[in-house]
Amino acid sequence: SDLIIRIGHQITNLEVLANLAEFADDFLSKSPTIQKNCLNQLIDQGLHLQQSKDDIVHFIDKVLQHSSDTSDTERVLDKCRQLDKELYVKLVCTTFAEQRYSEIGEMVKNLTALEDNTLTSLILAGLGAHLASTDLYIKMMEVAISEEIADKLVEQLKEAGFRAQACSLQLMALRIPGALRTMSSFKL
Repeated sequence: SDLIIRIGHQITNLEVLANLAEFADDFLSKSPTIQKNCLNQLIDQGLHLQQSKDDIVHFIDKVLQHSSDTSDTERVLDKCRQLDKELYVKLVCTTFAEQRYSEIGEMVKNLTALEDNTLTSLILAGLGAHLASTDLYIKMMEVAISEEIADKLVEQLKEAGFRAQACSLQLMALRIPGALRTMSSFKL
């Protein structure tokens, strides 16, 4: 275990670190406590690498799939919340940690910038309406249209009571000119 962790500290590539974690998971399977400790330390190492947030989330998700202990996921989520709010939001959406959805719904309202992939994750997790009254809403609409998930966002907006925004987005997704979109949103 110590050797694996020492090797992990020398690795600067998430893919290689993921392979090491897979090896550690298999090699230490007869010692669950040591295995858990080793995998947690490798995750911590991955969190501190200078990689894209999407790559880090993918790495963590891949390593956590080997764990049946939900406390591991909770520990990693808590650590991510402290390190980087957007990374935390992405990881909550990726791991479908639904018990934390209301928390991240409130959290994203206070963020001033989010990557397109984060906005996509929020929409796919059913949390797009939380941004309906923020400065990020226009960017989220653009992402929803370009990722062809505008219909999901429209439903979320309707359920949250943002009918005018839902109708406007629906018409935008259909490529209806702006003047007609504005007129139709007032017909509600």
